[in-house]
Amino acid sequence: MHRILKGLVATAAVSLSAATGAAQTAERATVMVFDASGSMWAQIEDGKSRIEIARDVIDDYAANRDADAPIGVVAYGHHRRGDCGDIETVLPLGAHDAATLSSTIRAINPVGMTPLTDSLRRARQMIPRTAESADIILVTDGLENCGGDPCALAREIAGEGIDIRAHVVGFGMEAEAVQTMSCLPEQTGGQLFTANTGAELAEALTVVSAPQPQAVELRAVDAADGAMLDSATWNVAGPGGEAILREETRTGAVTLDLMPGGYIADATAPGYAGTARFEVTPEMAGPVEVMMQRQFARVLVSAENAATGEALSGVEWTVIDPAAETAETHVAEGAGAYELRVEPGDYRIEGRSGDMTGGLSVTAELGRETRVTVPLSAPLPEATLDAPAEAPAGATIQVGWDGPDDDRDYITWVEPGAPEGSYNAYTRTSRGSPVSIQLPDALGQHELRYVHQETGRTLASRTITLTPVEATLDAPQQAVAGSTIEVAWSGPDNDRDYITVVEAGAPEGEYLDYTRTSRGSLVSIQLPDALGAHELRYVIQQSGRTLASREIELVPATGSVSAPEEIPAGSTFEVAWDGPDNDRDYITIVEAGAPEGEYLDYTRTSRGNPVTLQAPDALGAYEVRYVIQQSGRTLASQEVTLTPVSASVSGPDEAVAGSTIEVEWDGPDNPRDYITVVEAGAPEGEYLDYTRTSRGSPVSIQLPDALGAHELRYVVQQSGRTLARQPITLVPAAGSVHAPEEIPAGSTFEVAWEGPDNDRDYITIVEAGAPEGASLDYTRTSRGNPLTLQAPDGLGTYEVRYVIQQSGRTLASQEVTLTPVSAQLMVNGPVVPGGTFDVQWTGPDNPRDYITIVEAGASEGSYTDYVRTSRGSPVTLDAPDQEGDYEVRYVIQQSGRTLASLPVTVGAGEVSLSVEGAVSPGGVVNVVWQGPGRYEDFIEIVSEGAPDDAEALRDARASQGSPLQLFAPSGAGTYELRYRASDSGEVLARIPLEVGG
Repeated sequence: MHRILKGLVATAAVSLSAATGAAQTAERATVMVFDASGSMWAQIEDGKSRIEIARDVIDDYAANRDADAPIGVVAYGHHRRGDCGDIETVLPLGAHDAATLSSTIRAINPVGMTPLTDSLRRARQMIPRTAESADIILVTDGLENCGGDPCALAREIAGEGIDIRAHVVGFGMEAEAVQTMSCLPEQTGGQLFTANTGAELAEALTVVSAPQPQAVELRAVDAADGAMLDSATWNVAGPGGEAILREETRTGAVTLDLMPGGYIADATAPGYAGTARFEVTPEMAGPVEVMMQRQFARVLVSAENAATGEALSGVEWTVIDPAAETAETHVAEGAGAYELRVEPGDYRIEGRSGDMTGGLSVTAELGRETRVTVPLSAPLPEATLDAPAEAPAGATIQVGWDGPDDDRDYITWVEPGAPEGSYNAYTRTSRGSPVSIQLPDALGQHELRYVHQETGRTLASRTITLTPVEATLDAPQQAVAGSTIEVAWSGPDNDRDYITVVEAGAPEGEYLDYTRTSRGSLVSIQLPDALGAHELRYVIQQSGRTLASREIELVPATGSVSAPEEIPAGSTFEVAWDGPDNDRDYITIVEAGAPEGEYLDYTRTSRGNPVTLQAPDALGAYEVRYVIQQSGRTLASQEVTLTPVSASVSGPDEAVAGSTIEVEWDGPDNPRDYITVVEAGAPEGEYLDYTRTSRGSPVSIQLPDALGAHELRYVVQQSGRTLARQPITLVPAAGSVHAPEEIPAGSTFEVAWEGPDNDRDYITIVEAGAPEGASLDYTRTSRGNPLTLQAPDGLGTYEVRYVIQQSGRTLASQEVTLTPVSAQLMVNGPVVPGGTFDVQWTGPDNPRDYITIVEAGASEGSYTDYVRTSRGSPVTLDAPDQEGDYEVRYVIQQSGRTLASLPVTVGAGEVSLSVEGAVSPGGVVNVVWQGPGRYEDFIEIVSEGAPDDAEALRDARASQGSPLQLFAPSGAGTYELRYRASDSGEVLARIPLEVGG
């Protein structure tokens, strides 16, 4: 009973929760006045007291109500016996979660009197004056016993001007007693309830808390004159977007019962549309008017030449309304889009410009601009067809044609009277005339058509009559099942026709093996692996129709296999066979009695006779089978017995961990068998280093870098089975490294070493305490002894290590100390833009260290021109082309660290020109100059006053040195001698040059 009650309460509370959410938006407040007088301990249901039942009901009520809706609680009689002033606001008005409301009620302990009137007055005082409406819910199990007059208070509340409704829930009271408090709801517009169970109490709380719907009238009104429309299609959405009405066509006014909240009403009528947003409140009066605006759709129409795409002007437009059976004509004077304003709907728009016409259908929609371009075409061109009057059904014929051959025009066939645009097999006219067309496998009259792709119109047609065709087949009456036979045929040989074999009486369209008739008049067909009556058929591909058939009887095939009666397990053996040797037939070995279609190792019979198989690595009875591939059927079989095989391995009893040893073996040497080493007792199939037995005996095995008991094994590859094993004990390897105790940072140094020299073992240098497997520079021990390493460009304690490659384990190590290194730089003479300069240096000369020049303050690792220190000292660098402050740096390649830096200034310096002696016309000019002397620089003779970029009369490269000689101009006069940088065009120096007469 109690479980059912709680379910009912939960259902009611969900409805209340949805309602209180709407109420909150209207600033609706709720105050509960809760009876905690001593009589609440009276039992009324299943031995439970009123207070216990009320607590459970309030728990469910609180859990399901909207926690954002304001609520407060006033309790009375819960502290002291006989005290009419025992009234308390136990929960102030506000938003409270379920736990707060439930815990408040559960903390109330009934003990006292029933001061109804003063408690109601306290509740009324909690309601703010700004509230649009409020509910006071009195839950009591008795009448006023403190001298108050609740009816007088009800009259006061009703006269205050606030919509406060007082509700009374008499809990566990006689109906007559409850009626004595009816003045409260009657005066305030509340409700009166009698509840004698938890379910009734829950229902009362739900009903009293739920807002009431209001009748709201919606009117669709013409915005132009205020007249109400006769009908409209309504869409009304509620506060949460839920549909109240959806696409319902009613009169121009509808009345709906709506709960408080915000709504949207959309109305449409032919040529009208309107929207209204409105709020439903208790104070709402009068209808909601939806102002309907007259609606037109805009269609922007333009025309183009269908053949060229050129826009057309001066078009006469006709707008046809098929529904109203009306048409309007408009003339567009200019080019571009012409605007049509029409009511929403479907229209046919036709245009005319000279002898060009065209049209299309459009749908005009409200609120959407529709743009259409109508292609206008001139009258259709003419065409003709030339083809035979009759042709065999399904044949391919040649059709001659004459016509426009416009883009994608085609020739096709159709049934007589087929609609425009119909087509079957077709060929584009772009293929030339005539074209090939395959006719249908049908009889009687058909049509050939020339179709204009652009318009879809038929330009020419010709009737053709299709006549019957015949075919014959010639083949043996009897053949071995599964064999391949030759079939001679005659017939139409249409495209993709074929010869096939099927069971006798098989439905049209079925086929097994087949060959196209295009392969010639004698084709090969593989018969099914079946017995009895079958049919050979000539089939027309296009329709699937059998044009000719011939019966053939399939008889059994015979075969045999011959293999050794006993075969060593896992070995290879030969099988002689006899049988049909059908396509992909094979010989295989399987367990005795294995189902049809199973196989292990197999070889196709096409490989010859005998064939070679590998036996499984197993013992006992097996079968060698001849299997027909097509059906998976065993044609012949022979039982064989697989016998045991043995093997042995022989290696040292003890070996150094990680070393490579030789292992002698004896055994079957099956394909891919191998010798391996594993930990003692390792599961079958595990392996470490291994070598195939096909390599011969002995084989080389590299032992793991581990200690203790291991095993050498002979393993059968096919099954992973260990055929033989020998224990071997791995003992530690010893090693040492010897290097200088102090090493200059970044330098190369030699390391002498001792150790096993296993495959890919190496010597390396790492930071002291680096984890196993870490490495910096390293060299394989296979390179010899001693080895050369390069130290890191670092300082402090490092380790030189002998590392076993296989495991990454350090076998031996020695601590070394990396010491600082230094370098010095010196530049002699000026550094001119674009020139070269020498740098003398001293330093460690580590591999790939280099000297470079960079801008002053450039980040570490920057470089422009550079030279490796391995070139010796001095080195020659190219100077930057731009003047400014730079640095020459000694850089350690390994780390990119600058070991030394020297500031330099790149500048042109002094540039000057002078001429030695007098200069005669056509003579020699001896020029002494000072400057950068770059290859790009020139000493030039130009005309006096010539611009800086003038072409020289005579010139020579400054890189030829000073002094240099030029031929003088042949004419006497004043010229100009210049020093010019050709890459920048800048003239760095100039002097007059007098050439005497």
